[in-house]
Amino acid sequence: MKMEACSRRLYTLARHVVSGNGQQVYFSSDVNAGQSIRVEPRVALYDDKVDIALSGFSSHEKVTVHGQSVNGEKKILFGSCGQYIADENGFVDVTKQPSHGGTYTGVEPMGIVWSLQPAPGQPQQTRMAINFTNRPGLITLNTYAGHLDLTDIYGESGIQPSSLASIEIERWFRHEDVTRIEIEEGNVRGALFLPPGDGPFQGVIDMFGSSGGLIEYRAALLASRGFAALSLPYFKYKDLPANLLDQGFEYFEEAVNWFSKHPKIYQGGIGVIGVSKGAEYVLCMSAYCPQVTAAVSINGLFNMCIGDLKYKGEVLLKGSEIDLRDEYFTDDGLILTDAYPTRGDLIPIWKGKAKHLMLVSMDDGQVNPESYQVLYDACPEEKKKDIEIVRYPGAGHLLEPPYNALCRASVNRVFGVVMYWGGRPKEHAHAQEDSWQKTLEFLRENIPKTL
Repeated sequence: MKMEACSRRLYTLARHVVSGNGQQVYFSSDVNAGQSIRVEPRVALYDDKVDIALSGFSSHEKVTVHGQSVNGEKKILFGSCGQYIADENGFVDVTKQPSHGGTYTGVEPMGIVWSLQPAPGQPQQTRMAINFTNRPGLITLNTYAGHLDLTDIYGESGIQPSSLASIEIERWFRHEDVTRIEIEEGNVRGALFLPPGDGPFQGVIDMFGSSGGLIEYRAALLASRGFAALSLPYFKYKDLPANLLDQGFEYFEEAVNWFSKHPKIYQGGIGVIGVSKGAEYVLCMSAYCPQVTAAVSINGLFNMCIGDLKYKGEVLLKGSEIDLRDEYFTDDGLILTDAYPTRGDLIPIWKGKAKHLMLVSMDDGQVNPESYQVLYDACPEEKKKDIEIVRYPGAGHLLEPPYNALCRASVNRVFGVVMYWGGRPKEHAHAQEDSWQKTLEFLRENIPKTL
């Protein structure tokens, strides 16, 4: 057994066996005699659904389910709650019964997870930090009598109501048998995640946006679903450029050349996926790197923004300039949807052979949702068949793997301002679930399994 996998199992076991009478508790916890909460599976991958059920209540009793997660180094509390009515047998099945209020309503089996938000009294413009793969995201579920909202639960006293039943669930981005390898190959930096087994596997390069650094969780989850996934930073990491403007395309070309020859992946082609600024580089890689056969772009632009894209010292694509005039600042933060007065050069995706899945959030506060349509219309007719555009009404800019909490606004570390990302919780949650399944299917279908 690998040492890391062993330590992860011990982490989980240590949380299972703590109970007052020495008995192991795996799926349910009773605080008061009779009431219980059951979660199956209690330990799961981040994109897995779980079944939550309550029992031991009075017939038609009002019950509140409360979720809480302690997030990030600053220990910010995130909370959620659903208000239910037990059936005639005192039972609540969250997968079948509706929430009548709280942070989500209706039949939403994963509502208690995706509706997590900064609790009252906590910094509200905060993004849930999930950039870890060696430990789970922990959510504590509590149950209360009556219908309570977050204001009731996090009252001015800071003392929460007495819980009738409680349980802690674990949500992992990385399966325990997935291997992580630190990458320093030539100029390429990052983290490679490999599924268990000898391979070969379908290979995917994964990139994020203008916050910079190494962001690993999506690559770890892709590897947990069977892909060899390289999380590729491009600035603000180790000896990579400190500035977003200082990166040339030769870095991405080198990454594609190295990764596409890796002995653990199929040699017929690779996939690339990116969000926001990373999506721009995804389109460029699909245009100029023949090894790319599948490209997933999430809420990016059809051209380069924040400067030109250079290759070996020459301008490869002329970028657009952003006009940060005062009218783009609102009470919610900086909005850039219409802040592109010049478009620059279109990224010529038609030059490559890749198929494209373009995911578009219609409530995006940073990118005009019609951006992809401009690029689609510019493509030659014979290339349009290789482009699928999927639009999600009510979804915001930060389209994540399923069930992650919506962040409508947060501070961008590079620009030093609050950015408005947009999105409405329920629509955004459903978009994340659907887009992730479409992404997995698209990559499986369009990365060749050629030895």
